[in-house]
Amino acid sequence: MDEISTLNINNGYNYYPSIIEYAKHNTAVRSPYAATDLYFYQTKETLMDIDVYRNFLRNAETRFRASKEYKAYKSYLIENLGINKCQIFGNINVDDADIELHHNVLGLMDICLLISSHVVNTIGIITTFDLIELLIQEHYNNRVGVTFLSKTAHQVYTHDPNGYIPPEMTFGKWWELLSRYKYGITYDIASKVINYLNKYQSQLPTSVQIPQNEEILSYANFNEYGWPKELCGEIPDTDYKEIDYYKEDYND
Repeated sequence: MDEISTLNINNGYNYYPSIIEYAKHNTAVRSPYAATDLYFYQTKETLMDIDVYRNFLRNAETRFRASKEYKAYKSYLIENLGINKCQIFGNINVDDADIELHHNVLGLMDICLLISSHVVNTIGIITTFDLIELLIQEHYNNRVGVTFLSKTAHQVYTHDPNGYIPPEMTFGKWWELLSRYKYGITYDIASKVINYLNKYQSQLPTSVQIPQNEEILSYANFNEYGWPKELCGEIPDTDYKEIDYYKEDYND
């Protein structure tokens, strides 16, 4: 069936033809009462408006936090790995009070921005569903820096831009996330990572390849301004190995 016939069939079931438009590459919802259109796929053009981009990231973040996969991931950390205490107040565990998951080095919104920017800069398009799936995958593969904090400690560290948790209290190979999504590094993300490296350089494992400050900034320069490759240092190809994270059973 050709593309025109497909569009005709879609429009035949479209009860709102003046609002929903089946475009050739990107379906959109348009209204004369709205300042912007809603697109199924997000691109550089659709995310040019900072408010649209922020809402896109917040929507994905909220849906991810509410997903059963996110709840299963937290259960896995508590039940299988025994990470069941507040890392600041060690006498408080899950039996005493609510212990909340805290994203260290980069917050969850930073991670959403990192992943989405990388995908848009390399593939060209992304949806909310794509971003949520990638968030689940990266958490399940332990490439996100996390720790558990009591509610009070979590509030303090969340609202402190310089409130980092030391490496020995952080679970997850967050440096692999940076390498995997390097074309999504912004200056703000680079600044947070560099501040963390400068603060805890001596406490970081020597057995892993932590990116250097210059390398992180080179990607930020490239992503922000599109500098030529030779001016940004070596930018190796990304290894896109597909991982079926649903096969991992976190209840074993």
